[in-house]
Amino acid sequence: MINLETMVSYEGNGLSLRNNILTIHQTLNDYIKIDKSLSIILEEGVQAFICDVSTGQQIHIEIQKGAILNYQILDSKNTYRSIHCQGEVHITEICLEENQETLQIHLLEPAASATVEALVLASQFQQVFKQEILHQQKETFSNISNFGVAIHGGEILFDTTGKIEKGMAKSKCVQLSKGIVMDDTSSVTSKPILLIDEYDVVANHGASIGKMSDESLFYLMSRGLTKQEAFLLILEGIVHPFIEKIADPIDKEKINNHIEQLIKR
Repeated sequence: MINLETMVSYEGNGLSLRNNILTIHQTLNDYIKIDKSLSIILEEGVQAFICDVSTGQQIHIEIQKGAILNYQILDSKNTYRSIHCQGEVHITEICLEENQETLQIHLLEPAASATVEALVLASQFQQVFKQEILHQQKETFSNISNFGVAIHGGEILFDTTGKIEKGMAKSKCVQLSKGIVMDDTSSVTSKPILLIDEYDVVANHGASIGKMSDESLFYLMSRGLTKQEAFLLILEGIVHPFIEKIADPIDKEKINNHIEQLIKR
């Protein structure tokens, strides 16, 4: 792991940090962990893995042509992120805290792409996600997939906008939000918006929100599990693909424990 404190040892070896601007000059074998406001530049053809654990910060990222960013956001909150992408960005987010955050992605070159997968749990607090993807070149691709679980009066809002500007033919914009509510005081709300100014494109959105299946819970409880244990087992199937992508074993254990604490409140 490379963090901002140890980054000085990497100066001249693929990284440089000047005036709060982190430039990645070449593909690294390790991942970078950030927790402060920062501007990040991935130079042409570079591949990088960044783990973002910031709170209340501003992150600006420039991905140059042919560069690929694997961007992981772990239990971050109240951070604004803007990404200008000429290559590829793959975002995975797990959020378990009260949060209001904004993500804006600009796709600026033909074949530029962005995928976003977010797992959000809310228990006795509110989570608000504002996500916007702007297709500003032809043949660009975006896919946002959100999964929210609300329990104990928790509230989740996914406010998702995809815009394909006029002339940006052959572009594709996909949005999907899924939500599970565990009681009558909890809610998951999806506000999908598509702003399409071009005919020759693919654009679609969907939402699936409801209570966890009583049949599944009752079946597991009939096998000797408590309701809480049954819920955790079902939730594990949702959470596991996200947890497995966490690079740091300590972070992985921390997220697992945090999820259990939220359910057991």
